[in-house]
Amino acid sequence: MNDIESCLEYHAAQQCSRQWNAFLLALSSEFQGKIEEAELRALMRRIGGEMAKTLVLTPGDSLQELESSINGIWFGMDWGWVRLKEMQNYLCIEHFASPLRKSFGESALSWTPALLEGVYAHWLSVLGADSSLRLRQFGAPGGIGQPLEFRFGKGV
Repeated sequence: MNDIESCLEYHAAQQCSRQWNAFLLALSSEFQGKIEEAELRALMRRIGGEMAKTLVLTPGDSLQELESSINGIWFGMDWGWVRLKEMQNYLCIEHFASPLRKSFGESALSWTPALLEGVYAHWLSVLGADSSLRLRQFGAPGGIGQPLEFRFGKGV
């Protein structure tokens, strides 16, 4: 591991409260041994939707203001930050420095990002997004320092 990766690993470790780390890793291990991945993703997406109800998003008049509002919430929780990019056929949501890897373990990255999927889907729905649009994680989670990517649009 090089110096940059070591620094990123250190900062990622700071995001998961020590009081919860052992519990969340054990919970993750138990879930993975008993529940199918598709069910885990569905569960985490529902939990994310419920979580979003407690995280009040301040609507804005632009994508930049929405990004700023979302980042205000994530910064306040030490949950990283987001970058929103308008693409030709979808909205790209890149979530950087999520605590999911450290909180639930590397092996849980196949299902834990659905939590963020649920949060973003709920927020976009509350903001009045067309119900025909869908939000989905795109690609596999990258390594440390790589964002989780979500796409919001038709046919994503």
